[in-house]
Amino acid sequence: MRARNLVAVAAVGVAGCAAPSRQLTTRVVEDPITLPKRMASVAVDVTAVHYEPTNAQGVPGAADIRLGITDHLELIDLGLRYAFLDDRPADGRAPMPLSMALRAGVFGVGYSSAEGTIVLPVVSLTALKHVADRWALSLGAEWRAQWVAHSSGWTPLYSSSLFFHSETRSWSFFAVGATVARQVSERVALGIAPRIEQQTGCVSPACDWRARSASGSVFVAVRPCSWLTFRLAPAVGVRERPDIPLPTMFADGTPITIQPLRVTWVALTGGLEFYW
Repeated sequence: MRARNLVAVAAVGVAGCAAPSRQLTTRVVEDPITLPKRMASVAVDVTAVHYEPTNAQGVPGAADIRLGITDHLELIDLGLRYAFLDDRPADGRAPMPLSMALRAGVFGVGYSSAEGTIVLPVVSLTALKHVADRWALSLGAEWRAQWVAHSSGWTPLYSSSLFFHSETRSWSFFAVGATVARQVSERVALGIAPRIEQQTGCVSPACDWRARSASGSVFVAVRPCSWLTFRLAPAVGVRERPDIPLPTMFADGTPITIQPLRVTWVALTGGLEFYW
């Protein structure tokens, strides 16, 4: 995962000097659901988050790399996203009532001496509707998971953020989220983004749930030029876990902290996305 982030940072540096072969407008709400053909982008996000009552905090980061193969097919990380509906096609086709895209692939691959190969698959379906020249409405569902080749008999426990670590080290999340964005000037858009999510302790989303969360954020997106977007998004959320029996100590006798049934959090995410 760290190697992918280093590649993303390097690509960001190249993006600042490269002449774009295709251009987006400075109006974020006009963006298509997939990148135009021969356009690439690199997005880097950093989030500062604080949890109560556990007083846990962190500053996780994430990076995404996209490449438009056609006007309706893009490479995203180690997978593909295909737009089979388009409400504003650029190739002269008749517009559909909305845009819709399916993503399938992996967002990470790794190896551990204890667990063997580790694969993180992802599948998502997103719908997007452009309304006049001021609004963009989207709704999406996503499943992402972690699969490991060898289960090592780990002790199941919750982190201070109520992330569940199963005895097999596998997990999955199923999430549904929406975004409502409005263009308030030629280069600035504002929006809201609610989201609900459920975690299980295995790869299948049909397994017993181990954590559920709901969150909401407001965001501002600024595109000073066609090849650069800044985003800032404060958010609040709540996560809960079921009241299930849990081990109280590790095999060596070290006590395990039993986390509360519910935590709340506040977060602030800042992001940059370059296009060329």
